[in-house]
Amino acid sequence: MINVDPPTGNYPASGGNSTHNIISESDSRLAFKVKSSNNEHYRVRPVYGFVEAKDKAKLEVNRLAGPAKEDKIVIQYAEVPAEETDPMAPFKAGAQQGEIIVKLIAA
Repeated sequence: MINVDPPTGNYPASGGNSTHNIISESDSRLAFKVKSSNNEHYRVRPVYGFVEAKDKAKLEVNRLAGPAKEDKIVIQYAEVPAEETDPMAPFKAGAQQGEIIVKLIAA
């Protein structure tokens, strides 16, 4: 299980940045994958990554200039062994275990 803090991103329509923490509530190491409903106006970094058990990972969201509207990112996650080095591997294998949605609001 993961949480995201802050759970929403708010940006001016002219563009902006936000930083979020992906927080693991799991006793296991997790891999994550970030998907966006609007790849034209949003850039996320990293797209794939790891978050250690009971730890957090930083997610940066960049909103480019564009029309005011609501979008979302979906953070999918999967449990991985400590020795896993490729955060894409569980998603290529269809091993996703859950997801959390973060609303992105440009006004």
